[in-house]
Amino acid sequence: MSGPTSMKLASPTPVDARIRKKYLIIYFIIIFLSFIPLTIFENYYFKLFWVSGWIWLFWILFPLNIIAGIYILLLSSLIVSKIFIMIVNLIHKPKEGIFQRDIKDKDYLFWNIRNLIKKWPLYISGTNPLPWLKNKFVLRIFGVRIGKNTSCDQCWISSEFISIGNNVICGISSTILSYGIEKDKFFLKRIVINSNVEMGSKVVLMPGTQVGENAKISAHSYTLPGQILEVNKNYGGHPAKLLEESK
Repeated sequence: MSGPTSMKLASPTPVDARIRKKYLIIYFIIIFLSFIPLTIFENYYFKLFWVSGWIWLFWILFPLNIIAGIYILLLSSLIVSKIFIMIVNLIHKPKEGIFQRDIKDKDYLFWNIRNLIKKWPLYISGTNPLPWLKNKFVLRIFGVRIGKNTSCDQCWISSEFISIGNNVICGISSTILSYGIEKDKFFLKRIVINSNVEMGSKVVLMPGTQVGENAKISAHSYTLPGQILEVNKNYGGHPAKLLEESK
């Protein structure tokens, strides 16, 4: 199955080249619209300080202006993308299942379109001064459920069909994939990680994985699609197998 390739730990949102070529205009419209609030802000900032003669204050506050601009762009891109996602979901509601990896298959087609819509805000969130907002804030906007006191800032997480409980630790460079592509098949299945789960570094959870409360998964392990990890158990290996009960 396919996996993420970004070294910035951006949410894995691949887009079929055939679909990207056909719907790329949507991506550019989202970028254009998201820059409008930033343009208004920068115009106001320039008039407030430079035109008014407060040039020294213009330069003193300039670093803060850059940071503010980044988050204005991020927020506006999220709002625009969310509106597009809502419209697309009205046309074709996302659902789990096994589909054909064919652009004629509506579930595969609209999954790619949703990924295309999310790419711009996910890119910005992965390159901003506070990158931990990517998983704790941005993915939640797109419907990913992440509980309280959960550490998942340094891992890849799909942008839909993911539920993570409270007090979960996701190891560095771990991957939580609700989708999979194998030959001419496309899989989309919800992953559920219950509370108090501990995952070592570079763990891979495949589509449909269900992890019980207080379970532990050792580093470099991966699950099989649809695998169920029981409550209070330790797992490890390739694929993950029961090791011993958690104490």
